[in-house]
Amino acid sequence: MRWTTILLLLLSLSGCNFNDKGLAKLQVVEDLKLGSLMEDVKQQWFLYSSKALQVDQAVSSEKDIVYRGVSRDQGVTSFYLFFNSKTKKLEQVEWRYHSSMTEAKEQELRDFWAKKLWEPSYHQRWDGKVYVWSDRKARLELYLADGICHLIHRLN
Repeated sequence: MRWTTILLLLLSLSGCNFNDKGLAKLQVVEDLKLGSLMEDVKQQWFLYSSKALQVDQAVSSEKDIVYRGVSRDQGVTSFYLFFNSKTKKLEQVEWRYHSSMTEAKEQELRDFWAKKLWEPSYHQRWDGKVYVWSDRKARLELYLADGICHLIHRLN
């Protein structure tokens, strides 16, 4: 009986993917980490935004409370913090870059994150392309299309 239990455990574990490279703990902006509580992020807004965070009603939904900030990076037009409306935890951060900088930012961001993390997977979509760094807990996406450059960090 004991050996069969061990054998079943080993077989079930071999089918699981335990590939966690720490993307959920990655701080794309210093002092801002996925899973943080909304109150903590709101109290420390000055660490990653040049102006106080504002709720963006146009992007918010029943599922997400979305705050918009003003990045200190001049290339960023805006950035968004998506909090789960029930748990009040940060689930996604999105940076939107100036459309005129799309080409330059593509190379810069892809090279930066490839050196810091690893080579991304590449996906061609009908409306653009996406470079993805992913593990079992989170993903970092660089989404590019005609005049669009977004860096999206989200929990899975």
